[in-house]
Amino acid sequence: MNCKIDRPYPKVAIEAPNETYGLMILDNVGGMNSKISAISQYIYDHAITNKEFLELKQIFLDISMVEIHHLNIFMELALKLEMDPRWWTCLNDQCCYWSPSYLNYPQQIDEMLQTAIDNEYQAINKYMYQIKIIKDPFIVAILKRIIEDEELHIKILKEWQAKLVR
Repeated sequence: MNCKIDRPYPKVAIEAPNETYGLMILDNVGGMNSKISAISQYIYDHAITNKEFLELKQIFLDISMVEIHHLNIFMELALKLEMDPRWWTCLNDQCCYWSPSYLNYPQQIDEMLQTAIDNEYQAINKYMYQIKIIKDPFIVAILKRIIEDEELHIKILKEWQAKLVR
């Protein structure tokens, strides 16, 4: 299943280095609600989904691959913004490394789907907030394009939720 919108991503570029924007992008890399969290959550869900749900198991893996691409974009963007794209987030001159404790570890398919949907909505809300703050058109275009993929993920996951209810 195709888990990304069939449209190219904008070029990874910036108008000029900006520490405020860089810190926001770093949080997208390694904060609590970040691409590292999304990838790790989907890989976990893939690993524990039993073979009864083979198609869903594959969807979790496919979405994680899209999230890896998003991570790469955000890491490139962080570098252009003169930030070190470690798996961390920085606030008030304090940097905190990403932790697997940020994840949920649901055991039931319905809980996995709801957690994934909730996480996708949280990512969209975060990027929408960043779009309001960031005035760099290159970064805004990237955020808007990534939101399109996140919306597709929600659609796919909600379709699976509906299948389970039947």
